[in-house]
Amino acid sequence: MKKKFILLIIFTMLFTTGCSISIAKLEDKEYIINNILLENNNLNNTGYKGYELYIPNTLKLINKSEYNTILKDEYNNDYYIYVDAVSYLNKAENTYEENKNSYYSKKVTSKNGKKDGYIEINKISEKYFVEAVYNYGKIEVYTDKKYLNTVLVNISQVLSSLKYKNKVLEALVGDNVLNYKEESFNIFTTKKNTTNYLDYIKKYDQEYDVKPTDDSKFDINND
Repeated sequence: MKKKFILLIIFTMLFTTGCSISIAKLEDKEYIINNILLENNNLNNTGYKGYELYIPNTLKLINKSEYNTILKDEYNNDYYIYVDAVSYLNKAENTYEENKNSYYSKKVTSKNGKKDGYIEINKISEKYFVEAVYNYGKIEVYTDKKYLNTVLVNISQVLSSLKYKNKVLEALVGDNVLNYKEESFNIFTTKKNTTNYLDYIKKYDQEYDVKPTDDSKFDINND
């Protein structure tokens, strides 16, 4: 089953990036980041007010709202997606600093220098908490070590596809629809720096243990 899943990822990436990707290369986090996350991804199949993104066949939609979405892969990993449209409009600075104490920590910038973010992975208990930010979108996943690279591929496909509709977002701000502009939330600050990590992970497992509704039992690309 794992081999089939990896082959599906490779097939998807051939259409996404137009480049050849081998199973061996998918074992390298740096390769995944440089050749999937930081590549220009013009695909999209899911629209929201003010932005759009691409959700690959390797992920299933579980819950959807305008700026928060939950996806799930075949290994039962939940992907919590948050899009910070206000920080995008304000062109908030990426203040992330790489953490040498993390299992993995990397500040990233697109090849044209117009998008940035970070990837940080920390071991909590027997699992790993992944926080990925790129182009003002954030995805969090709490997973086993053996799934880390698969999770990173999925995250990279979604975040690399994120595109904003400036006129729509500006109108929403003008209409006070995006009314959280003054909140202290900083997308470039990791959960490790803001909360008791173990307590957060326990809450995360409970909060995002969402059962799929009847509406979510479909191929996302056919929605």
